[in-house]
Amino acid sequence: MSRPDDRDDRAVRPVVPDPGADQVAAVALAGLETLGFRRIRRLVVHFGSPRRAAAALREGRARAVLAPTFGPAHAHLLDPMCSRWSAIDLEGARATIRARGTHVWVEGDPRYPVVDALPDLPVCTLAEGDRPDGLDAPRVAIVGTRSATPHGLADARELAGTLADAGVTVVSGLAIGIDGAAHAGAVDAGGTTVGVVATGLDVVYPRRHRRLYADVRRQGLVLGETGYGIGPTPWRFPIRNRIIAALADVVVVVEATLTGGARITAEHALQYDRAVFAVPGSRRNPAAAGTNALIADGAFPLTDWADVLVALGMTPGARRGEPVRSPPDAQGRAVLTALGGEPASPEQLAARTGFAPEVVALAVARLERTGWVTWAQGLVWTR
Repeated sequence: MSRPDDRDDRAVRPVVPDPGADQVAAVALAGLETLGFRRIRRLVVHFGSPRRAAAALREGRARAVLAPTFGPAHAHLLDPMCSRWSAIDLEGARATIRARGTHVWVEGDPRYPVVDALPDLPVCTLAEGDRPDGLDAPRVAIVGTRSATPHGLADARELAGTLADAGVTVVSGLAIGIDGAAHAGAVDAGGTTVGVVATGLDVVYPRRHRRLYADVRRQGLVLGETGYGIGPTPWRFPIRNRIIAALADVVVVVEATLTGGARITAEHALQYDRAVFAVPGSRRNPAAAGTNALIADGAFPLTDWADVLVALGMTPGARRGEPVRSPPDAQGRAVLTALGGEPASPEQLAARTGFAPEVVALAVARLERTGWVTWAQGLVWTR
């Protein structure tokens, strides 16, 4: 559990409509610190709903379902853990949801955030903030190392401001370094931002970001799958990164080490068929080793912020409030990035993307049919 000074000092919001039984149960399950999201899903799938899963825990009927998750080496922990989990606090979860005005989306709810590519979908997602509509806009995740250079911090802040000014929601992890700079850039531009956290929503981590948490809530959402009161635990952060990747239409890595969380986020994004950009850096900069490696592995090098807008199917001159088309498929995004806002021949696009000519032709045909490009003078032009 977190210490008292880790808790946020957010003003209590007006009472919201009473949450449903499944919402309450899902939040209470998420608040059992040692249960974990895979066991929660196992219980919900077996018993049919969060409400029934919580009842089974309370009544001691979940032991047989959970036993296979322990294994021989930890079988002795099964009974004491089930005894602890049987004290699940449904009433406390309901009271906290109402007092804090928390948005709770349970799997199957049509309002559930668009994370359809996520194979390990959380049973529920919790969010607090004034702009849930930020999830309806195009979303770009900006991630990177905690040990960022001044240039990296400036790049993250500038990129976030450019995207926010175009009406894009900036997603990141509210960590020190690149994440914090990205959120601050979106806030300063008056845009919308979503912070995906690995702790309970009532826990501010790192504590130095207390003001930034408040800013993100005011201009967006703080979002996660972890129950109230759960503090920072190392294993939760890599798991959190899958949500950042799945929420984003495009992922940009500004600076990253070879093995850090930003690299994990990028790998998830590639699995989910998201476009991944990386800002190249000097080989003498340890904080650029991860981004340079991503580029070597096929990520798009990002030297012009407008390329991200092109990948979203937006024009570099787009501004907040203009209608935005849905992002094209992965091949279409690659073609648009290769165009970079300038006309190009099919042969040039094949060379830049590495696609076979017939793949380029099909991708261009789809883009033309849906209004992203047009043919003129034997060249492909971005609309």
